[in-house]
Amino acid sequence: MFETAQVLRIGRNLVVYAVGVGLLVAGALGMADAIDLTTTVAIPSFVVGLLLVLFVHEYFGGPV
Repeated sequence: MFETAQVLRIGRNLVVYAVGVGLLVAGALGMADAIDLTTTVAIPSFVVGLLLVLFVHEYFGGPV
């Protein structure tokens, strides 16, 4: 059975992971000119999203 702390940890990981993936996708689409997003916004959002995903995998032990 899941403990409350474990459920909160998994929820935190999934939220941070989802935000990171969203920023990655938005940045990639902006750099490919698929959406109307300037390059000065697309590149930093891509990098921040990549760092968030790596942070979840390295320091939190994965999204789940």
